[in-house]
Amino acid sequence: MALFDQLILHLDAAPHDGAWNMAADQAWLELGDVPVLRVYRWTEPTVTIGYAQNLSKLADALPGWPVMRRWTGGGVVLHDNDFTYSVIVPACHPWSQTNPLDSYRLIHASLASALDDGSRLAGPEDLIEAPFCFVAPAMHDVVRGKVKVAGAGQRRGKLGLLHQGSVQQVMLEDDFWSRWASALAKDVVITMEMTTSMLQRAEELRAKRYALTMWLNDREDELK
Repeated sequence: MALFDQLILHLDAAPHDGAWNMAADQAWLELGDVPVLRVYRWTEPTVTIGYAQNLSKLADALPGWPVMRRWTGGGVVLHDNDFTYSVIVPACHPWSQTNPLDSYRLIHASLASALDDGSRLAGPEDLIEAPFCFVAPAMHDVVRGKVKVAGAGQRRGKLGLLHQGSVQQVMLEDDFWSRWASALAKDVVITMEMTTSMLQRAEELRAKRYALTMWLNDREDELK
C-alpha cells in the first residue's frame, strides 16, 4: 500500500562529501513541500555517527575515514559499498506526524517488499545492542536471515520527518529506486537536481553546520 499520494524521487547524479550529503537532506526538509526519496552517493568512504553518539568513545574503533555527525539518531554507519537514501517528509505534510515506531516500520516494510529477496523486518529475537549499526539490528530494521541489510536513523521535529537509511550486503538492480518510489507513492516525479534556493541553503548548512569540527565533536554550529 502506498504511503504517499505524491513523491519526488531525487536521483542525485554526482557523488558528494559527507557534509554536503547531510546538508542537502536538511535543505529538502526545510524547503520542500511534498515527500522526497533522495538517493545519493559519496566521494570517498565515509563514517557517519548518530546525533547523540559520543565521538571520543568511538574513535579507536573507527576506520581512518572522514567522519560526519548526522542530524538523525542511530549508530555508526560505514559508507563504502552501501546504497544510501533518505525519505524526507516536510512538516506541512500530515505523514510527518506519524508515530516514530510506525514510520520506521512502514518505510522499512515497503523497502523489504521492494527488495523481494526474502528480506523481513527484525523482531525482538533479532535485536543486538552495539554502537555499530550494521552489527546491531534494531526493531523493524530489514534483515535477510540473520544478516541486517538495511537500517536508518530518524529525526522528527518542527521541520518534519527525516529518515536517513543505508542498504548493505545486497545488490540492487538499476531500476530499484524507481520501483520502490512507485510502491511508496501513487504519483512519482523524478528529478536529478535541487532548486537554486535549495542548493544555496544546502551550501549554507554545509558551511555553518556539517563541515564544522564543533558540530562533529559537540553538536554546535554557527546557524542563526
